[in-house]
Amino acid sequence: MSLIVTNEIAAFLKKKSPELSQLIDQVGLMSIKTTGRIFPDLVSCMIGQMISTKAASTIEGRFVDLVHEVTPEHILKVDIASIKACGMSLRKATYIHRLAESVHSGKLSFENYPSLSDDDLIKSLKAIDGIGQWTAEMIAMFTLDREDIFSYDDLALRNGIVKVHHLKKMDKTIFKRYQKKYHPYASYAALYYYHAYDGKAK
Repeated sequence: MSLIVTNEIAAFLKKKSPELSQLIDQVGLMSIKTTGRIFPDLVSCMIGQMISTKAASTIEGRFVDLVHEVTPEHILKVDIASIKACGMSLRKATYIHRLAESVHSGKLSFENYPSLSDDDLIKSLKAIDGIGQWTAEMIAMFTLDREDIFSYDDLALRNGIVKVHHLKKMDKTIFKRYQKKYHPYASYAALYYYHAYDGKAK
């Protein structure tokens, strides 16, 4: 699975903005691999919420060492206290254990997710304890390669837009204007704004 900026998509985006057009000419056609692995990606997002990338990497490393494989069955072999001891809060550890229980029991299934609309997919993800708007949108884009995701809650994306377009401010009204402009290929525009902000696509 992957998000690939084709010549056709690049031409579409370039027509929408001269600044983005210039960036696309500089960077070229971008692509990013998506995982398609909903459960481990959800767990990874839960671990990384509200902490630095470095801290998240350390904690996730300890967690993988503990469970060996990030599957519901392997997680349920350890208790919440052991998960917490990897360096995360009790709330995060509980959310992860509860997610594993729900998937293992069949209470929660991801089988129908690929067929859902973007809005219904994000709504379904947000119904999971511990998953908010930003995490749901990141799963939609970087796990399930949805093409029209443009997350207002993503600071890197907002900063990238400000940088590319030399804006003095960014608010939801301005953001929605860009989101509407790039529909139905907003995810691809986001890749370029991420690159402009930090030199990489997430």
